[in-house]
Parts: sequence; C-alpha cells; structure tokens
Amino acid sequence: MATARAPHTNSSRKKLQQAYNLAGEAASEAAESLKQRARSSVEIQKQRATDMMQKAESSVRARPILAVSCAFVVGWAIAKLLK
Repeated sequence: MATARAPHTNSSRKKLQQAYNLAGEAASEAAESLKQRARSSVEIQKQRATDMMQKAESSVRARPILAVSCAFVVGWAIAKLLK
C-alpha cells in the first residue's frame, strides 16, 4: 500500500515546490517594484529640495538686507525661548 501512495506524494511535493517557487518569484517582483518606486520617490524629493534651495538662494540674493534681518530676528527669538 505504501507504493500506491508514493506517486501521489511525489505529485503533491512537486505542486508544493511549484507553489513555493511561484510565491518566491512573486515576492521578488513585489520587492523590486517597491524598490523602484522608492528610488523614484527619492529622486523626486531630491529635485524638489534642490528647487527650493535655488529659490531661497535667489530670494536672499535679491534682498540681502531683509534676509540678514530675518535671520537676526529668528536667532534672537530662539535665544529668548531657550533662556
């Protein structure tokens, strides 16, 4: 009787191995997709930060006295808050 179950057991093992392999492939594909989305998001955020920095620099260059005054006021306010 043990020999009669052997083909069924091998078939079940093969199906289980195939399911395991498919799950592994699906997980790898999902991980790769997430990695690509994360890279894309990082690049977008990096570009936004660069754009904001350039805008801030041009604003300071256009009005240097106002920029220094604002920096002084912010520094003074922080010093008062920390005392």
